[in-house]
Amino acid sequence: KRQSGTGFLGGISTLFREGKYLRRFLVISSITYVPQGMIIPFVQVFARDVKNANAFVLGAMVTGAALTPLLLGLPMGRLADKIGRKKVIFLIWPLFLLSNLMLIYAPNSGFLILSGVLQGFYFTGSIVTAAMSHELVPQEQMGRWLGMVRFVRMPIGAVAAYLAGIIWDKIGPQYLFLGYIALDLLIRTPLLLTVPETLKRSPKTNDM
Repeated sequence: KRQSGTGFLGGISTLFREGKYLRRFLVISSITYVPQGMIIPFVQVFARDVKNANAFVLGAMVTGAALTPLLLGLPMGRLADKIGRKKVIFLIWPLFLLSNLMLIYAPNSGFLILSGVLQGFYFTGSIVTAAMSHELVPQEQMGRWLGMVRFVRMPIGAVAAYLAGIIWDKIGPQYLFLGYIALDLLIRTPLLLTVPETLKRSPKTNDM
């Protein structure tokens, strides 16, 4: 009879043994939340220092980023319940990546405000990603999974924020945003493609 381990390491072993795809989804989840420390805190600074945005434009960007999930969060959630989590993620996440490119290459204030609007898709996409991860986890392991995600995510976020400052000062502000786009396209997106759709899929059926 297989014995479940006890303690911290045993709990991790049990979690990954009973939940298929959780190792790769831990990476997906971690990269999904990197922008909270690497991108979002620097958007306003970039718009002001590099693009010479005034207070009105900066306020409009923040308002746009807040309105997007407010107005579209529920419809996107319903759509994810209808057609699947992955389809909605692949539908809206490129809009967040596009917001970074628009921020870098914006020729005027209108494009800066639009980049702020598109940035709001980050919050909607991260919520759908979280829902997908929860559907991969056996219910009895949910507490361990949430603890593991936070245990991994927090130091990664701290390191990402520190590296963001170095990239900004030593390499160039635009490479901060381009770097995350590359990280997403080279690691997060390919991994997400290998994870099956979780809609109407019971975590109880997971195996290794």
